[in-house]
Amino acid sequence: MTEQDILDSQRSEKSGDTEDDWTLYAKFEKGDKAAFHRLFDRYKNRILNLSYRFVRNAAVAEDIAQDVLIKIYEKKVGFRSNTKFSTWVYRVTANASLDHLRKKKFFGFSLDQPMDNDEDDTAPVSDIVNDKDSKSPFDLLERKELGMMVEKALQCLPENLRAPIILSQFEEKSYQEIADILEISVKAVERRLYHAKEILRKILSKRLSS
Repeated sequence: MTEQDILDSQRSEKSGDTEDDWTLYAKFEKGDKAAFHRLFDRYKNRILNLSYRFVRNAAVAEDIAQDVLIKIYEKKVGFRSNTKFSTWVYRVTANASLDHLRKKKFFGFSLDQPMDNDEDDTAPVSDIVNDKDSKSPFDLLERKELGMMVEKALQCLPENLRAPIILSQFEEKSYQEIADILEISVKAVERRLYHAKEILRKILSKRLSS
C-alpha cells in the first residue's frame, strides 16, 4: 500500500466513509449516484494531478480529468474487478493523457506550456533534485530552478519511458503497481525506469554544465 492509499484510508475513516471502492462502484452501477459522488471525491485530485504530470498544462489536465470521470460515470471504459480500483483509474487516466499528447504531436502543437500555478510541485523527484533540507532563499530558488529543468527534461523522454518515471517518481507507485497500470511486466518496468533515468542524467548533465 502506498502513502497515498494510507492517507486516503485515514481520510475515509475520519469521515466515516470506509466502503471499498469496488463496492461503491457496484452500487453506482445499480443506480446509486451518491456512491459515484463518493468515488469522485476520493479520486478527482489524484486523476487531475496524474494528468497534469503528463500534459504540463493545468487547463488541459482539468479537461482530461473531467473526460475520464465522465467516461467512468457513463460506463464507457472497461474494467477488471480483480485489479485494484485505483490501478484501473490510473490506467484510464494515463491512457487518456497519452492519447492527448499523441494528438498534439500529430497536429504539431507545442507541449512546453507551464502550469498557471505559483506552487513548486517538483519536489517528489528526489532522486535527481537533492538537498531538501536547505532553507536559505538561494537554496530554495536553486532547487526550484533544478526542478523546472527536470520537468523540461521529462518532456524529452519517449512516452513509453515517461509514463513509468512519472508513476514512480511523482506518484510513488511500486514497480508492481506501475506494471499493473501500464499492463507490462515488472521486468519491463525496471528496464524502462533504468533507461529513463540514464537519459535524464545525460540531459541534466549537459544543461547543468552549459
